[in-house]
Amino acid sequence: MAENININPRTEEQKRELGNLIWNMATNLVHGGTVSPVQFMDYTLGALFYRFISENITDYCNQLMKDAGVADADYANMSDENAENARNQIINAKGIFILPSQLFINVANSAKNNTELNTTLSNNFRAIENSATGKPSESDVKGLFDNFKTDDQGLGATVNERNETLTTLLESVRDLDFQKYKESGIDVFGYCYEYLIKMYALNSGTKGGEFYTPSEVSYLLAMIAAAGRTSVNKVYDPACGSGSLLLNFNLVLGAKNVKDGFYGQEINVRTYNLCRMNMFLHDINYDHFDIQRGDTLKNPLHESDEPFDAIVSNPPYSRPWDGDSDATLINDPRFSPAGVLAPKGKSDFAFTMHTLSWLSAEGTAAIVEFPGVLYRSGAEQKIRKYLVSNNYVDTVVQLAANMFFGTPIATCLLILKKNKADNRVCFIDASNEFIHEGNKNKLSPENISKIYNTYMNKEEIAHFSHVVTIADIAEKDYNLSVSTYVEQKDTREKIDINELNARIAEIVSREELLRKDIDEIVAKVGRRCSMKGLDEMIKELCPDGVEFVKLGECCNFVNGFAFKSTKFKEKGDTIIRITNINGTGVDVNDVKYFDKSDYKANWQTFEIQKGDILIAMSGATTGKVGIYNNKTVAYLNQRVGKIVPDKSKLVNRFLYHILLSKTQFLYMLAGGGAQPNLSSTKLMNVFEIPLPPIVVQTEIVRILDKFTSLEAELEAELKAELDCRKRQYEYYRDKLLTFKRKGAV
Repeated sequence: MAENININPRTEEQKRELGNLIWNMATNLVHGGTVSPVQFMDYTLGALFYRFISENITDYCNQLMKDAGVADADYANMSDENAENARNQIINAKGIFILPSQLFINVANSAKNNTELNTTLSNNFRAIENSATGKPSESDVKGLFDNFKTDDQGLGATVNERNETLTTLLESVRDLDFQKYKESGIDVFGYCYEYLIKMYALNSGTKGGEFYTPSEVSYLLAMIAAAGRTSVNKVYDPACGSGSLLLNFNLVLGAKNVKDGFYGQEINVRTYNLCRMNMFLHDINYDHFDIQRGDTLKNPLHESDEPFDAIVSNPPYSRPWDGDSDATLINDPRFSPAGVLAPKGKSDFAFTMHTLSWLSAEGTAAIVEFPGVLYRSGAEQKIRKYLVSNNYVDTVVQLAANMFFGTPIATCLLILKKNKADNRVCFIDASNEFIHEGNKNKLSPENISKIYNTYMNKEEIAHFSHVVTIADIAEKDYNLSVSTYVEQKDTREKIDINELNARIAEIVSREELLRKDIDEIVAKVGRRCSMKGLDEMIKELCPDGVEFVKLGECCNFVNGFAFKSTKFKEKGDTIIRITNINGTGVDVNDVKYFDKSDYKANWQTFEIQKGDILIAMSGATTGKVGIYNNKTVAYLNQRVGKIVPDKSKLVNRFLYHILLSKTQFLYMLAGGGAQPNLSSTKLMNVFEIPLPPIVVQTEIVRILDKFTSLEAELEAELKAELDCRKRQYEYYRDKLLTFKRKGAV
């Protein structure tokens, strides 16, 4: 195994591009009725699977005909009658049979004109599954399409509406152009399927972790379980979810080097179907995997297949099980060696004991564990004593928090072996090994390499890893928590208290001056007597009052360009979206980019220059405005508006201050509610603003800008003072709570 994981940047860029493409398609397909994005998983994944198996069968048949000398034959255009002649041969090779008329491409191409599309699909799915009846592949195929319910009311209230939704789905999946990604060596269908499962897990809240383990963690587990080997006999996962842990052996060893196949058991029927589809989509043939449905603890379904050289598992965290309420379990050879059962309310160690029981003498098991099992007392402590005393525990790894879907906890990895060469146990604290991605943490290739290499070499690294003996663990009452053995690095700041106190005094003095300046402005405004006398200026220039005009009488409005999210780039020209408008300014820390060559447009129209006033026209930020303060030219996205004042009538920042004061009015003008949408026509023809002379506007802007500037300075100083006060408290707290231990020299 290589010490470092090499990543091809170009391939990774294409994977990100492909991921965005497939996810945008999936989310755009969500029906406006009762089907949620997560529920729609069954349809998007099912359609993707349907396309894959159809193309797989077609490619196989075309190759057969080519080998027989029929070079230009295409199975998709063959008659069903002629195709029947090869039924048995195809089933024996692929496990299923699909007639040409039932192929995805033919159904998708005719979908728009098929008034009975829902029935056609249902019949085709049953026919595909039934083709395996009585064949070795029957159990691998049966029920695969059960979750693709073509008559679900969520697809539409009527048959016609449901067929329209299904047509859109099939055509969208049909139109996905995978060729360039295949040419880059990407396992397109497998990657898309895995990516969709990940995204659905990310968006399904607490349920996400039930069927998906982050791919980076899965890869690390596979690396550890396969360490030192070029092949294994069989890979097993007792709680296999969607199969991501098993399938990472494809990346680590290659499917051919998992000689006797992939084995797993899953209790949830939907996830069980996902896993079997996932196997097919990663080009694992039906005769090379055995995924069973059932309760692994009560009814294990692979007893005739164990032992396994490699076991990987992310079982459910602290779920109830029968435990000692079932008298037979204490005599079960999987659990009996420990002399005690895992608690009824916490099945974690029941899965661990099951895993150990089915592990071969030369094998390795890598298990994701809930951290509590490593230190909790009672039955779990007794099980830990059994594992440690018999020298089964090889390594314990602490992972970072917020890495798994559905839970923010920091999980652990427990590595078990039956053939250890010594009695040492390695503890690795990888809690700081992560990078941020969205709202989750993930392992980078560098993180994985560091953890893996430390595991392989049993290295001693300060504040990261420590190697102890069984006797050392016994002295700690068989506590396996990583923090018990790996000393934490003292990251506390070394504070110069004299310097800190001087800084606080300086800040407080500055705050007093700022408050004084603000009070002076308030007093002047209160007396209406700013420089040159604002009151007198207005009386002189506007003796009859100030004119109010429609915004459209003194401004132009520019709508944004309809950029396609599928064409967003990692770098290029900057796109400003509604989410970038924060109510005072324009946040450029999270922007998207584009390549002008992807579109035909007059880009000068959509340019954003420094000082331009932008307004959000829809979404949660509707009515909020911001001034663009960057020197770099950016471009308006759709639903972002640019208001351009007539300089002869209106001062730019005068308009900005007016808009800031009317944010709530603008929101109501848009209709408020859950989906506000501000019309540029209504904004320009309904919204009125005062229009005093330019000199008056300028004086008002001077006052308000100065006030704003002083307020921002004061806010910054207050924050600085709070930060310093916190450090001051920590210094005196640690000083007051530090004592000399009794009897110490």
